[in-house]
Amino acid sequence: MDTYTFITEFRGGTYISQVKAVNVSAAIGSWSKSLDLTQIKFLGEKGKLELQTKFNDESPTKVKGVENVWFFCLRIKPGLLIVNVIKTAES
Repeated sequence: MDTYTFITEFRGGTYISQVKAVNVSAAIGSWSKSLDLTQIKFLGEKGKLELQTKFNDESPTKVKGVENVWFFCLRIKPGLLIVNVIKTAES
């Protein structure tokens, strides 16, 4: 399995975490399940519930001109969650 690093921006805060997965789609699924939403400032309970339902439908966009980098963002009521995904290590 490969290692994927997630760099998340939300309302002025930056949150970084890693997961191991076989591909970027599986990494997003694994990351969304392991993400500690209590650590994200200003998210609130409604934002947490909204995020958990939106992760399932997310399809990342490959960033042109660079290898192993994807991007996606989710619009939720408390703000915009911006996520960069980088495949940082191959097995």
